[in-house]
This record gives sequence, structure tokens and C-alpha cells, in this order.
Amino acid sequence: MTDVVLVTQPEFAKAERIFSQRKDLQIVPVADDETSVAQVIRSQACRAVIVGVKPYLGELYEALGETGGTRGAIISRFGVGHDSIDKRLAGQHGIVVTNTPGALDSSVAEHALWLIGSLARHVAACHGQMKTGQWQPRTGIELRGQTLGILGFGAIGRRVAAMAHFGFGMRVIAVDIRSIQELERHEGRTIDAIQREFGVHEYTSDVAAMLPQADVLSIHLPAVEATKNFVSADLLAGLKRDCLLVNTARGTVLDEDALYDALAAGRLAGAALDVYQREPYRPQSPRRDLRTLPNIVLTPHIGSNTVGANQAMARASLANVTNFLQGRVRELTRVDDARNSWANSRS
Repeated sequence: MTDVVLVTQPEFAKAERIFSQRKDLQIVPVADDETSVAQVIRSQACRAVIVGVKPYLGELYEALGETGGTRGAIISRFGVGHDSIDKRLAGQHGIVVTNTPGALDSSVAEHALWLIGSLARHVAACHGQMKTGQWQPRTGIELRGQTLGILGFGAIGRRVAAMAHFGFGMRVIAVDIRSIQELERHEGRTIDAIQREFGVHEYTSDVAAMLPQADVLSIHLPAVEATKNFVSADLLAGLKRDCLLVNTARGTVLDEDALYDALAAGRLAGAALDVYQREPYRPQSPRRDLRTLPNIVLTPHIGSNTVGANQAMARASLANVTNFLQGRVRELTRVDDARNSWANSRS
């Protein structure tokens, strides 16, 4: 009997060709709201679901717990960030949770650079003015020689660092939770070797020491309890007034009201966001709508949404499902037992 695998509709649409090629599985697209997913899980006696970034709070786990029974079930995340999945509930219902590390690193890193460039040369603002018939040239900055602060030195942060240094000649300072000694022990090589590979001028675990040096701050933190609103009013106050800020990680790591206040008061030169506290975007406070500011660029969570990344995520999420259904549990890229640290959980 062919196993049924549900794929939420937005994810199915992003990589339909990859999903449709799997003749050994019965791939069923399903609406991504939790009630619909739970209903189809039960009607199809399904033990495997591939989902996107939409949060799931209860019904999904109950349904998979019922159909999985003693054999268990799997939620295979189409993507890397897994804060939308309640790992505690999954564990209570015998559900394994996986993600697709590495599949979107280049895509998100490139988008971070496009956002930095848009801010540096006022691309979005000038484009908007040109569309309304205005001719208002604006003076920008060159990235060469500017200091880029990387907040979160995981796979994507490292890719951004390398692209910024080797491609644009930026001076890179990377910050992460691990001390230099811990990082060296974890990777089995010297800090000098790590810095050379990724074009990093300096590595530190001291966020405060990096902030006043940064001309551009690029955020690459995971969404865990320790990073909730990590980029706060106090942190923003440590940046230079002409600093540019980019967030392609997770919306929960940035206090959007604090960012609004800093931008509106001229304490920060500009910001570009691809992720938000609430998606689709709604302001945290009605009077602090980021869309009303002239010095911000906003994109609708498209950092990982490229043809190549979508295909890679589809293949990886299907590989996790296949390995689970065939009992190869050790080959899964599991996140249900992930530790609560920056270094072990990447966006």
C-alpha cells in the first residue's frame, strides 16, 4: 500500500514538479490551515505531513498522534526555521519533527545582500519616485570598506560574511553565542582558519563591542526563547546613527516598535526587513506602522523563495519523510531535540 504524504498547498505550489515526480508516495496537496490539515490526516490515515512556515498549535498534533499510533508520525518542515512547530506537543503525540538545513543558505544570504544594496543606494526609494514621474537623484554609499556586523554566525551568516568580504570588500565582524575557545573546540580548528574561510576580520561573543563599529548590521539569529526581541531598543541604541539594519532571519528576534522609534527619530539611517513578528505583516502597535516610514525597505518573506531553494527544500523534506517511513530514523535531520542556543538552531 502506497503511503500518503500531505503537503501544504503553498509549499506544493513552490515545487510541484519535484513532488509530482515521486511515484512511490501518494502526494496530496492540502490547504495549510490547521483544521483542514487535521481533517485530511484523519480521512487519509496519513502519518507524514510536509508543512511551511505557518504556525500549528494543536489539532495537527492530535490528528497525527491518532493516525501514527505506536508507529509514530512525522512533521517534515519545508524550510529551516522550526519555531512554527510546537516540539513539546509533537513529542507528547509521538511525532518526529525535521527540517531542511543547507537547502536555502545561498538564497537567504543573497537576499540579505540585495537588501543591503537597496539601502546603500536608495534603490527602492528612487524606483518609487521614478514610477511617479519624479527625477530625484540621491547620494548613496559604497559597501567597500564599510564594516558589516553579522549577528548570528551560523550557515547563512557565514555565507553573507563571505559574500560581503570577498565580493564587496567589506570589513566583517561576526558575533555568536560561543566564545572563541568554544567555537574552536566545536569545529576542531583555529579561529584564524575559520575567519580566513569566511572573510571575517574579527569574531566575538560580545555583542556590545560590535555594535558601535557596524556600518551595516545583518541579523541571522534563530527564533528560540533566548533570542525573542533580542534586537531591542537598548541594542539599537548601541548602533551608529548612520547604521543600516537588515533582518532576513525571523521576525520574533526584532522589536519592531523599537525599530520604528529609532528610524522615525533618525537614530538609525535605514532598515530592510524580510521577516516580521506577524505574517502577513501587521504592526505591533497601530501607531508604529513600519510601512509609513521613508527609510525602510520591506519584502514579504521571500528570502528562501527561489526556484533552486524550493526544489532543494522539496527534495530534502521528502527525503526525511522517506527515511522515516522506511525506519531510517538516524538519517533524519531532526529538530525536535534541538538545544536552545544560537549555534544549534539556525534560521
